[in-house]
Amino acid sequence: MPKKFKINETCFVPTSLLPGGAKYPVSIYRSKIIEIKNKSVKVQLRDGSISDWITTSKVSKHLGILIINIGDFSTEDTLLDPLAKSILQFSRLLLEDDYITMIKVRALGELSVWWDKNQLAYSHVVIIGHGSPRSIIFGHGGNKTPDDFEKCFHSETIIKKHFICLCCETGRNSFARYFSMIPTCAHFIAPYHSIHGSIASQFYQTLMCWHLLGGRSIKIAFNKAQKSLPSTNIFRSWTDGTHNTTVAGWF
Repeated sequence: MPKKFKINETCFVPTSLLPGGAKYPVSIYRSKIIEIKNKSVKVQLRDGSISDWITTSKVSKHLGILIINIGDFSTEDTLLDPLAKSILQFSRLLLEDDYITMIKVRALGELSVWWDKNQLAYSHVVIIGHGSPRSIIFGHGGNKTPDDFEKCFHSETIIKKHFICLCCETGRNSFARYFSMIPTCAHFIAPYHSIHGSIASQFYQTLMCWHLLGGRSIKIAFNKAQKSLPSTNIFRSWTDGTHNTTVAGWF
């Protein structure tokens, strides 16, 4: 469905669509809606002037990236922390620091407390840790299933989010199908196989470039990011319990 904007509403626009976009410090500019016409908007530029018409498919109403680093006490220094830092630093090239948060937890209870207080600020959630076809592994508490995450993410106020899970094998049916049905999950993306940390980082960066900078839907961005990997069909995409089949030629 088309996005519904209001005059003076806050929005986020790829700087590549704005005059002098290369001179902006980040790649996504926070602005406000000045004019609306059909499926296009004009936004306020840094100098107070007004932009040309921009299609609403390129403009986001709500953006915030949460990076969850799930510690295991054994591979944090050599894998999990370096991967989390690479995701964080790349995200800082996209958005201002105020819209990015990284947390490190080793128990689901920790995440539950934090989530209850802060989750409304985020549109995209990146999960970093170790996984299996049925669970994500916490350093304290062990394997946690989609049912456990549904309880953790329970909230009276829900803003659906895109989950990008970089935990091995969590893209398989036995985990991904049920996680994608959690009420707060708009979209769930995760690897079908075991993956190297460098591949996970590359995939995230390519996905977010197409999705945020290119203004593509998460499904099209996923398709393009999938094609960029050295091996094929590493990741799976799920929505509401359904596997989204990659379609050749999506642009």
